[in-house]
This record gives sequence, C-alpha cells and structure tokens, in this order.
Amino acid sequence: MKLKILYLIIFIGTIFSFFACSDSIDFPDEPDIYESVAIVYWMGDNSLSSYAENDIEELKQGKNNIPTDCKIVIYADKINSFPVIYHLDAKNGLQVWKQFTQEEDCTDSLTLLNNLKSIVQRFPAKKYGLTFGSHGSGWVWQQRRALGPDYSHSDNYLNIPTLRGILEKLPHFSYIFFDVCFMQSIEVAYELRNETDWIIGSPAEIPSAGAPYHLITEALCNGDIFSIVEKYDNYYPIGSYKGVLLSAIDCSKLDNFSTTTGMYIEKAFSDRQTISPLLAQEIQKYSTLFSYYTYCYDMNSAMSKILPPEDYESWINSFNEVVPLRKPNIGSWTTSFNIKTSSYICNNPNIYDLEHFGGISMYFPKDDYEGNIMNTELQHYQWYKAVGWDKTGW
Repeated sequence: MKLKILYLIIFIGTIFSFFACSDSIDFPDEPDIYESVAIVYWMGDNSLSSYAENDIEELKQGKNNIPTDCKIVIYADKINSFPVIYHLDAKNGLQVWKQFTQEEDCTDSLTLLNNLKSIVQRFPAKKYGLTFGSHGSGWVWQQRRALGPDYSHSDNYLNIPTLRGILEKLPHFSYIFFDVCFMQSIEVAYELRNETDWIIGSPAEIPSAGAPYHLITEALCNGDIFSIVEKYDNYYPIGSYKGVLLSAIDCSKLDNFSTTTGMYIEKAFSDRQTISPLLAQEIQKYSTLFSYYTYCYDMNSAMSKILPPEDYESWINSFNEVVPLRKPNIGSWTTSFNIKTSSYICNNPNIYDLEHFGGISMYFPKDDYEGNIMNTELQHYQWYKAVGWDKTGW
C-alpha cells in the first residue's frame, strides 16, 4: 500500500512539474472576442523592406493608444528574412505570434488568403480593418500588377480582381487602407466595394515613409476613417517628404454612383470618342513610374472638363457623397517622365487644378500603344460594364 501511495505522489509531482516547466502551455488573458482587430499586411519583400521595419517600430510606439478590447496584428514579409506575424496590444506590447521557417510569396493569392484566414481564426473580432503596405500601381495588370513585388519569387505581383476573390472569402472589413502608391482609383474601389465599408488611399505616389503609424494606432483599431486621413495628412511635410494626397471612399454609395456616372459616360464617349490631347493637358493627372503616359486622371477634374456645366453640377453632387473626405496637401510630390533626359523627376507641387481636386483617379480609354493595352485590361474590371464603357465601343 505504501508503495502505491509513493508511486501516486511521484506521478502527481511529475504532472505538476510538467505544467510548471512547459513553454507550450499558454493561458492568455484575452477576451473571447475582440471589439476590433486591425490587420496590417506588409508586402515588403522588396525595396520597401526597411520602411516595413520602421512602420512596425511606429506601431510599437503607439501601443498605449490601442483600446483594451482591441488588437493590431501585423504580417511582415521583408527582404532576406522569413515572414513573421506579430500581435500588438496596450498591455503586452509587440509579440511574435507566428515565425515562418521558410520563404513564401507574400503576393500569392493562396498565401494571402491562408494568412488572413489564420489571423481571423486566431483573433476573432466584431469588426476588422485591413491595411496594406507595399508598392502599387492601382488597377493595372500588365506593367506592375497592382500590389508587390516579392523579390524572392521573380518579382510577382497581386492584381485587384484576384484580391477581390480573396476578400470575398473573409469577413467584411470596416475599411481597407492602402498605404500604397496610386491605389485610390475608381476601378479599384468599385471592384472591392462589397468587401469593405470604406477605402482610404492616394491617387498619386505617397512618400516612402508612408503613414505615421504611431499617431493612428487608435484610429486603425476604432475604424476612425476621418482621423486616419487627417492625421496622415497633417503629419506632412516632414524632412524631404513634402506631402501626400489622400481621400476616403464610401463604398455604400458606389453602386448608385456608377449608374449616375454611366449616363454621362455613354453620352460623352459614344462611338469611341476620347479625350483630345488639348483637353487632356487641362485635366489633373498623376504621372506614373512606368512611362510619360498616364492612366491616372483625377476623376473630378476630368468630369469638370468633359461634361457641360449643367451635367457636371448634377454629377458632382453624387461624387461628393462617394468621396466625402479628400485632402489636397499641395506640398505633395508625384513622379513624371522627362522625355529629353529619359529620367524620372519629382515635381513639387504637381497640382494645377486644385479647384477640382477629387482625390481619386479614373482611366479614360484612348488609342495609342499604352492605351490599347489598358483598354483591354479595363474589361476585366466590374467598373467597365457598370458605367457602360462596353456600350461606347471601347
């Protein structure tokens, strides 16, 4: 009997010793469901890798502003290192949740879907916000393919229709914040309109340093769209960065807006009419890194020049509902191409139609080499049929 009691004591002691020493047993002091989780997805396996690291440091600095029932989750794929997923809150600061042991293509659709799904499953919340950090080119496929690249996987990019397909399989987002160049286009916004309430971004280039994350941690968690835009805009100019152009799009208004816009598109561009070279010079546009051509016409500036005054007055009321917040920080910088020197230059400022600054871009079909490529690509977007480009012959 004494021997059995001794064995029992040893067994119980072993069990307590296991629980006391094991690193795999975790009893997190966390809610069953968060009020909100802000996901920051950094596709930084490229020339922006150091800026991804800086943004993570900024988020750490702003941790005390994170509400107690909220969490920020950060996926970061940087150059010459394996991806990491962190989680950040006011109580515990920045912690590693998942350290990958091999390289992955951060722009791959299945990779993105699996990572976002695992974050949503691990950190259940009443609402989610999604921020992207990367290079970007808006809706274009052929030349830059929207989001990326991933240097470890042959400079791969992620296009917007594919992104839509991914987001359709996830919870609805309260906002999508593109801290990425050229992403605030009507083609992108309309494609993603059913996956989020708001889209925040710039129709032009943004400074490489991006948003001041140490100032917007609370806004990211609360989904405070106006605070994100205001604090981002007010942060500049700083250092060599002169400013940033920003806007917020109310996705709930986009379907009605496409109907309104379509009436004027079909009339103004019937029988493959296009913007004349002379008129194009008057329209505000945001140049690209690809060529001296542009596909980023400011939508408001363009419609103010294309439509008769009475049509424009009707259209602008609908536009103002869709884009209720736009910040034309006139110290902003955008890139253009110098044909004589075959080099890219940064203009400061490059805003010449401030009166009609709309904060989002739109592509207008045209007949030339670049136009013929983009005209075809446009057909892959829901915006193409929603506004009747297909009925105009384009």
